[in-house]
Amino acid sequence: MSDSSAGRLPSRVPLSPVGTWTARVRRPGGDSVGSFRFTAWGHALLTVGGVGAGRWSSLGPGGFLFRITEPVLDADGRCAGWVDIEQHARQRGGFFTSRGTSRVYDADGRLTRAVPVAVEATRVGD
Repeated sequence: MSDSSAGRLPSRVPLSPVGTWTARVRRPGGDSVGSFRFTAWGHALLTVGGVGAGRWSSLGPGGFLFRITEPVLDADGRCAGWVDIEQHARQRGGFFTSRGTSRVYDADGRLTRAVPVAVEATRVGD
């Protein structure tokens, strides 16, 4: 008799970023803590260390790309600009590391600076 499950992927694919992650975010000015949520429908959310939304996509086994737009508000709650976050990630089980550039724009859409950013994250929930 043969095992009918041979060659099939488990129901939960371990190299999917879907879930909630806590992260150390490294920028030239210092480190901070962040939290990300990736959904099965390709949404990417920044929920701690700022608030933003965007999309993620697979780059093949163990790799994914995510882009998130984070609004920048002034003291009165008005839009002062936004940050366009782009990260190329490599996942190993419940951990991922990524590198990319965060581009900061003013309220008129002018690029004011580009900052290299690295992320080290640990999965904390499904």
